[in-house]
Parts: sequence; C-alpha cells; structure tokens
Amino acid sequence: MDLRCQSCDKSFTPQVLGEPQECPYCRMRIGRLAQLEQCLRQWYYPRRWRVDIQQPSVNFLIEKLWTAGGQGERLYQAISPRYTNYDIFRNMVTRQIARGIEEGWVKLTFPEDPLVEDPVYKLDFGDPERFASEVERLFPEVDWSAPVEVPVESAEQAPEQVPARKRKR
Repeated sequence: MDLRCQSCDKSFTPQVLGEPQECPYCRMRIGRLAQLEQCLRQWYYPRRWRVDIQQPSVNFLIEKLWTAGGQGERLYQAISPRYTNYDIFRNMVTRQIARGIEEGWVKLTFPEDPLVEDPVYKLDFGDPERFASEVERLFPEVDWSAPVEVPVESAEQAPEQVPARKRKR
C-alpha cells in the first residue's frame, strides 16, 4: 500500500502504516488520520459501483469503532450530559477520539492489508485517564464528583453482548 503526499503529490511506501510518516521527497508530515483517509479511499475505489457499499469516512469509521457493542450509548447514559442529545454527544466524542489518534494517546491499529474485503481496524485507549479527562472537558455541566450510575442490566451483561432490541407491536 502506497501513500500519496498531500504537498508534493508523490507516492511512496510507508515504513509502518498508522504511524506518522514523513514524505521522502518534500519532508511533509503525513499524520495517522490522513493515512486512514487514503486507506479508506483506496479500499472503496474498486467497490464504488456496488450499491450496497457506501464510501466510508474517517470519522464514520472511528465512530463505529468506539460505539460498537453499545459502548457509546452506555457512556452517554452513564454521564448523562444535560444539554446534549446522543447524536451531538457521539459526534463530539468521535472528534475528540480522532484528535487523540492524531496526538497518539488513542492508538488506531491498521490491518496488515487495508485493501482486503473486510479490513479490521482497532482502537486502543492506552491511557483511559486521559480519555476520561478529555470527555470531562467536553461536558463541563456534568457533576464529575457524583457517582456514576450504571443500569443494572448493562452491568450484568458481558461487554461483548449487545442488548436485544425491543420490537414494536
């Protein structure tokens, strides 16, 4: 997989995909999110004629990673920001995580071959305290000294279980 420099428009093979790179031609820095964007674009290009596949964006992928298994909803319910609905909450936290990926306090693991049919990216919050403090800054109206209440049903479920959805009658 080659990367293309945004400055000089020349292609080069990265040393390690997912780590900040320096263009060997013009010395421009290519960050993690720019690399992810290029991977997603190259993955999508040969599939663009398939109606069932949407072109993924960087923030869409990051959001899907951190909200998987109901984690986003559980975090939202646990802190219950007073003036923010879930959609805005998800967007704000996704942008914060994207900043964390770029700065290195959230690790995004790239697949060995990002162009396979179903590439698997992974997020690792190596510094959970930093993540917590960044979320605290996003929602100053929340009383962070109060105990966080977790719904009993969520606390009893294993993390990999997804709660069943209720059916409308």
